[in-house]
Amino acid sequence: MSAPPVIRSGGRGTLAWAGLVWDLTVLALVALNLGLIIFDSLFVIESFAAGVAWLSPGGHDWYAVNVHEHFPTIDLYFVAIFIADVLVGWGVAIWYQRYHRWFFYPFVHWYDVLGCIPLAGFRWLRVLRVLALGIRLQRLGLIDVRQWRAYAFAKKYYDILVEEVSDRVVVNVLDGIQEEVRSGGKDLTTRVLTEVVQPRRERLVNVISQRIEAAVSKAYGDNRDEIQAYVGKLVNRAVSDNAAIAGVERVPMLGAAVTRSLEWAIRDAVNSVLDEAVTGLESDEFDDMVQHIADSVLAQLLETQASVNPDINEAIVEVVELLKEQVRVQRWKETYA
Repeated sequence: MSAPPVIRSGGRGTLAWAGLVWDLTVLALVALNLGLIIFDSLFVIESFAAGVAWLSPGGHDWYAVNVHEHFPTIDLYFVAIFIADVLVGWGVAIWYQRYHRWFFYPFVHWYDVLGCIPLAGFRWLRVLRVLALGIRLQRLGLIDVRQWRAYAFAKKYYDILVEEVSDRVVVNVLDGIQEEVRSGGKDLTTRVLTEVVQPRRERLVNVISQRIEAAVSKAYGDNRDEIQAYVGKLVNRAVSDNAAIAGVERVPMLGAAVTRSLEWAIRDAVNSVLDEAVTGLESDEFDDMVQHIADSVLAQLLETQASVNPDINEAIVEVVELLKEQVRVQRWKETYA
């Protein structure tokens, strides 16, 4: 079938509309031909032919004599038109250079070519002509199948079928991974560490250090007053329990005042140290320290053999189980609720 016409003004527009009319004519002929094929295939069944004779004896006899007996010849007339359509479409494709090579057209439109073969098995390929033209009309904006109820119905159950089948396949694959890990899948665990974690070691260290710094800064900022109040209680208790400070407090006149001043000084110093420490989280020194700690943890993890540390295997199994639960969620119920 010829390629989709581009509708424009002028001579090209006229040719485009002529091509569209031709395509619609071919579509009507294909529909008529398929209808005859279906009816004639049923006509050879005695019960169907008897039903036609009961409904219309004259129609049954006319069809049996004028159509059924000459059906191969009638089908050849349709085939001749379909061959002409293929040749015209091929010529147009060559003229407008729509394909990389001139002989590509019959391979791209193989269903049109094979549908021209007047054999029962190939005749049904003519259905693809209807689908191809429907897609073409959709692209041209002349129809919108997405607004059709039949399209919505078919899409709904197609999506359900695809999701259910794909979910089953994915769950089976994940079951296989879990079984391998549970049976001592040292190779898989080792590959995860060496091929996934190790190449990203530097980036993981940076991410971990940034998360630690951000978490500490946010926690201290949100709870600064409570932390300083707690520090004040600790300082007060330490001062009260310190024997030397207790001796100073017994000094007449000045002892109590000196003790309170000392307590406040210690409290302010500790709180200032905390503020300075949290502020210093953004310094290069603290960043280097956290990165060094995170790097050491990852290095220890990478050096640990999976057979020695079964917790790694169990963690992988649990992660895969979470993936299976996520895959089992029937999202089509949410879409078509």
